[in-house]
Formats: sequence, structure tokens, C-alpha cells
Amino acid sequence: MTNNLFEAAYSCIMATDSSEKVQLSQTTVQAWQTNQLNLSASKAPVPILSPGLPPSLCLVSPRELPRRTLSTPMGQAALLHALAHIEFNAINLAWDAIYRFRDLPKAFYDDWVKVADEETTHFVLLHEQLQQLAYVYGDLNAHNGLWEMAVKT
Repeated sequence: MTNNLFEAAYSCIMATDSSEKVQLSQTTVQAWQTNQLNLSASKAPVPILSPGLPPSLCLVSPRELPRRTLSTPMGQAALLHALAHIEFNAINLAWDAIYRFRDLPKAFYDDWVKVADEETTHFVLLHEQLQQLAYVYGDLNAHNGLWEMAVKT
């Protein structure tokens, strides 16, 4: 692991395996909270057009996602998967705020590390519920609207 917060944030963003992303995120949070990471950037951030996503995840237009009722196990799984996808993106977006914006007060990074930690917890909880229905994150289609908006900024 690096000793630089920006490099660690980039690694968190680019991890494709959900378990690896969770582990990297948790490790980075712990390292930041115990003052093991610095804010000295050796190079400028590069634009990230696509964050790390599970290879099994198929991104489609929002209009291509089927409507499902919550009264079926499949509908419940679809809802949990959609929420897990939002949280997965929120992890990426929190680390992106850290990675992209340099030379800000330490409190800025403290806050975004806390957000990344919370979003990671949310993803883990939703993923556990999804697994109770015999699915994992990446089994169902999703859209990429949140990240696309980040790229536009």
C-alpha cells in the first residue's frame, strides 16, 4: 500500500472486484485515520472516464432496465442490486472527490474519507442482503448515470 492518500484513493476507485474495493476502502480509511497517509501529490490527477466495476456488471441505458414488482424475490433482488449499485458508485465518487481535488485543507479530506467509509458500510450491508436472495453485485444490469455526471464535471 502507498503512503499517499491520492494514490490510495485512485486504487480504491479502480478496483473492479467488489470485495477488493471494500477491503481497499476500509484499509485506506484506517491508514488515513492513523496518520499513515500524506497529502503530497507527486503528479496531477488524470481524468477517470470509467471507475473499476465488476466485470460481470452490464451497464445499460436506464430505459433498458426492466420494471419489477417488490412482491417477488426477483423484484426484491433488483431493488437491492440497484441500491447496492448506488452505494458502489458512492464509494467511487467519495474517493474521486479526494483524488481529484488537491491542496485543500485536511478537514476536506477527513470529511470525504468519512463519506467513503460510510458508503462502503452501506454497500456491504446491501450486498449481504442481496446474497440472502442468492445474488451478488454484478449479477443484474445497472446504469452509469452517477459516474457519467461526475465525468461531466
